[in-house]
Amino acid sequence: MQIDGEKVRIRDWTEEDLVAYEGWIMPPEDGGEHDWQRTDGPFYPNFTAEGAQRWLTTLREHVAAGNWPEPRETMVIADARDDRFIGQVSWYWTERPTEDPGDGTHLLPLRSLGITVYSPDHWRGGYGTEALRLWIDHLFAHSDSHRLDLETWSGNEGMCRVAVKLGFTEEARFRKARKVGGRYYDRLFYGILREEWQG
Repeated sequence: MQIDGEKVRIRDWTEEDLVAYEGWIMPPEDGGEHDWQRTDGPFYPNFTAEGAQRWLTTLREHVAAGNWPEPRETMVIADARDDRFIGQVSWYWTERPTEDPGDGTHLLPLRSLGITVYSPDHWRGGYGTEALRLWIDHLFAHSDSHRLDLETWSGNEGMCRVAVKLGFTEEARFRKARKVGGRYYDRLFYGILREEWQG
């Protein structure tokens, strides 16, 4: 599957992508961190070498079999000019839906979005905004979600700007819920409804 934009294309993973991806998620040999990890959830543990290889093995199995789920749970962000891997989009369950017992009181499907542009050469150029827009279009077209969520933190100012630019509403702010580099930051939750996106 491939979805073309002006700056990026969203597409299924290839073996070549996994080679590039491995360089971005394996722990640096100097024991430091990659630039992208300073804003993309730095309060969560990074991949260990073993964890990264397990995840790469899972992706390689999907690439070999071509058995991607629908809707896709993760796709590559590639530069539209040369099809080079620059990042990924994903989603995960915030809350899995339950069956309607007949009285309408059941859990609805709640999906949270993920996006990472690993290549610093592609930061602040509109690549992430376009990728997320294409991803939202895809998920609303190929899933039963009536809303999509996005969680970030106030230290990731770029992600906050992208959310607002794409029409998300800030729905919750947990003040001083994250601590990075000795400073406190807010935990932020954004949401957008299907009718807001498609209307």
